[in-house]
Amino acid sequence: MTNYLKSKYSNISIITKYYIIILLLTIYATYKNGILLYQKELINFISILKPAFLVLLAIFIPFIISYIYYKYLKKEEYHILNDYNLVLFPLVAFALPLQINIFLYIGIILLFSIIKMAFKTNIINYYALMKLVIMFIIYLLGKYSYLTIYDLNIETNYTTLDMFLGNGIGGIATTNIALLIICYLILCITKSYKKEIPIISLVSFFIILLLSCLIFKNNIILDIKELITSEFIYGIIFISTISFYSPIESKKKIIYAILVGVLSYLFNKIINPFEGIFFAIIVTNLIIFLYEIIEKRMKNEHK
Repeated sequence: MTNYLKSKYSNISIITKYYIIILLLTIYATYKNGILLYQKELINFISILKPAFLVLLAIFIPFIISYIYYKYLKKEEYHILNDYNLVLFPLVAFALPLQINIFLYIGIILLFSIIKMAFKTNIINYYALMKLVIMFIIYLLGKYSYLTIYDLNIETNYTTLDMFLGNGIGGIATTNIALLIICYLILCITKSYKKEIPIISLVSFFIILLLSCLIFKNNIILDIKELITSEFIYGIIFISTISFYSPIESKKKIIYAILVGVLSYLFNKIINPFEGIFFAIIVTNLIIFLYEIIEKRMKNEHK
């Protein structure tokens, strides 16, 4: 998959914006999953900090692995503001349920930090894969749930507006669509951010949603609510646009984005709305990889 970043300056520029976004999402995650629960006397004071602790671990562990790798193995200078791992691992953390086991979480981050250093490939999006591996292990352990203590103890009946503003079930910082739109606009300021991908993916998803409602007589309001509460919008903004794992050529970007949107709808229905987008990204990576192999062979045959 052909992709690149133009310069060290562009790396630092977009990474700085990602840190701003991580701060915004951490504040929101701490408020929703910490302060609100504490005010309702559902958790103790220390538990307020759990979302922020998960984010810090997702920065600190990859930092240690990267520092050791560059400083002692490659004998190169390590630039912290040029390391995408430190902002991309936290984006996976935001997509996880609050009740995740800390030891499992630390182990998977450590494992994927090492794997990313040892096997640098752009065929499969490691961050999407990491999210799926974590949730699969949680499922095997019989602990799969995105419900918070609040959801388990208090009966809720959210309106569509409530869901749009983040009052729904999902990852620790994936549910507030208004905040995600603000984050998207921040990223759009950076030239290297592939802002077309989320828009095309969303349009493709919505077209399939409308066709499904027309053909199978689905309730469009329920489908829209499922879209809002799913991790689809979060995934297309942050995970599907990662430069190393997504095409840069205009034609391939369009194909990639359409596939992500269409496959996300299908996987949301077949699997669930929380992991669907991540399955879609990985499958799309593989399709684009095969497409490029076929394209190269065809070009070679015409020479």
